Amino acid sequence: MKVVETPYVQGFKDKKKDKIIKKLRHKRKVDGIYVVTLPLITDGLLDIYEYKRLFHKFYKKMSDDIYVVGIAKSKDDANEVVRDIVQDIYDADEGFDVRRFFGI
Repeated sequence: MKVVETPYVQGFKDKKKDKIIKKLRHKRKVDGIYVVTLPLITDGLLDIYEYKRLFHKFYKKMSDDIYVVGIAKSKDDANEVVRDIVQDIYDADEGFDVRRFFGI
């Protein structure tokens, strides 16, 4: 699992946000958060997962293909992150190429 250089974050204060990003980069477990990733299985734009779900055997096998682009405190916050990302991609006129937008 990889975390983009500057992930979108919703629902956390700056100090807490930095700690969580550090834990994600070191693949440590963090309870009660949601992550927005590039699509893993479908041809969608983005996926939302409860972070602890990514530690299941199925997702561990595809760990190198998981790119976290957003972090949120709740499912509603994760939806807000997705809206922000889609709007920023649209404003940047990237043609909805999410990988290019994040430099992947």
